[in-house]
Amino acid sequence: MKALKVGVIAAAIGFLSTGCGGGSEWAGDVTFKVTRLNPASESMGKAVPPYANLEIDQEEPRSIEPISTRIADLDQLPDGVEVGDVVVCGVRQTDRSGFDQEGVRTDVGPCRAG
Repeated sequence: MKALKVGVIAAAIGFLSTGCGGGSEWAGDVTFKVTRLNPASESMGKAVPPYANLEIDQEEPRSIEPISTRIADLDQLPDGVEVGDVVVCGVRQTDRSGFDQEGVRTDVGPCRAG
């Protein structure tokens, strides 16, 4: 009986550690086209730095979730970037979801001229 309890506890611990801490990661360079430049602003009492809207300009990579459109702070883009420019950005996705329901986090930058 004691062996059965130990087996059940070990299985539960394995399940919880996989669900809580497992997660996955993906990183790679992705080519984007700059579709919009946005000035600094204020939102809900907090300063929002200037940023660019980006649209993927290549075949979708085998990332955790689709990348299609993203934003990046202007300080992550090359100086003098304009709408219509193509840039290559480092993209990193992490999924530590498990039971915390955070979902996939995608970080874009730094970027260089494409």
